[in-house]
Amino acid sequence: MFKTNKVLRWKLPLTGLLMAAMAGGAHAQAAQAPVTLELATTHGKLTAGLPDADAVNGRGTWILSGGDVLRAELLDERKFGARGGIVAVSWTHNLSPDWYATGTLAAGHGGPNWANERVDIDVAAKWGASKGIVTHAAFYGARYDGHRSDRGLRLSLVAYLPASLVLEGGVTLNVSNPGTVHSQMPFASATWGRSGEQYLSLRVSSGTEAYQALGAGQQLVNFRSHSAGLTWRRWISKDWGFTATAEAYRNPTYRRDSVGAGLFAQF
Repeated sequence: MFKTNKVLRWKLPLTGLLMAAMAGGAHAQAAQAPVTLELATTHGKLTAGLPDADAVNGRGTWILSGGDVLRAELLDERKFGARGGIVAVSWTHNLSPDWYATGTLAAGHGGPNWANERVDIDVAAKWGASKGIVTHAAFYGARYDGHRSDRGLRLSLVAYLPASLVLEGGVTLNVSNPGTVHSQMPFASATWGRSGEQYLSLRVSSGTEAYQALGAGQQLVNFRSHSAGLTWRRWISKDWGFTATAEAYRNPTYRRDSVGAGLFAQF
């Protein structure tokens, strides 16, 4: 059964922008087009009598002189019977040929399912003779309605391998307050493909979450969850294409199966 509390507390999943920023400026800096604009929609079916979830994302990426990368995202979302959204902006700056950093600012509205404010700082280093190994250390903090807050650390290692294969593994370590509730979420991903042709990406995660508000005073506390997602990004021509996504999420209370589609253009 659901555990209840007067304060609805929920662990914020990273938005698409935050994940892209923290997963690596190396991906964005390798892109050929200086501007990429994308619009995508997602629909999720939930069990346990919970309402369906829907989201619309608008994203933009601008590669600037000197190799810096500016990203922006606008998210409009409906889940657990509530509607809210997030606006986020990130900047990736090259500190040296082997180091770069990304800062992300986000603000949301709509209730406890969206952070009122969030800050992420990611520092990455390239290693090896070919600079094909990239390590990331990201720190974040977020504040929500009900005097709740999250802070955490995300560590990952990315390997750029032959045959256009990229592997990533890491873990997110989170502390939620009030209550000092700890959670850990290990993850792994594999991406194959080339810019201008197509990418296929598989991402899996399995660990613990601190809080998840389900609406009407209902919440989950300190529970395990598992997810697996597949993304296909296909160029139709040199300057536009489509994306398709599918994700399966499981925890002891409910299951969510989601599908999504989008279009992107490059200039």
